[in-house]
Amino acid sequence: MLSLDEIEEGLLVTHRNTGLRYSLVDTVDDEVLLSPEQSGLLDLTVPLDLFRDEFVSTDRFRTPGRGRGRSRGRRRVGTAPQAPAGPKCRGKIKKMVRDRGFGFIRGDDGKEVFFHRSGLNAADYDGLSEGDTVEYVVQEGPRGARAENVRQAAGVEGDAA
Repeated sequence: MLSLDEIEEGLLVTHRNTGLRYSLVDTVDDEVLLSPEQSGLLDLTVPLDLFRDEFVSTDRFRTPGRGRGRSRGRRRVGTAPQAPAGPKCRGKIKKMVRDRGFGFIRGDDGKEVFFHRSGLNAADYDGLSEGDTVEYVVQEGPRGARAENVRQAAGVEGDAA
């Protein structure tokens, strides 16, 4: 069972029964938001008690060693999810669904693209509002285009729509 001290953003976990791997994106109240490493799977929101029982710690993205097991040498090299490859675009936030952690951007090219809070820094996500001009990188996923590395456009402050 995972201890409460181990549960923090960046923790990599594996589901005990399925062997599927996830990264812990956020902890809110008594739930955790998990993002799958495998393509074709959706993000999960799991009650904290169930998470502690059903998942085991695998590794971490970016935290210093912790207690036991830190000398196992399982570190990810070059894990910078903030720098995805793909075309750089500009657009405006069309819709934010804050309670679910995602939104949609209408690009300057007229195309609409999905984004999730896991694809950007938590502070950046919290600072975004509908109508803001943003820059982002488009990556193709199993469900279509997805905006990553979403940031407020340089030199532009939240211009409301």
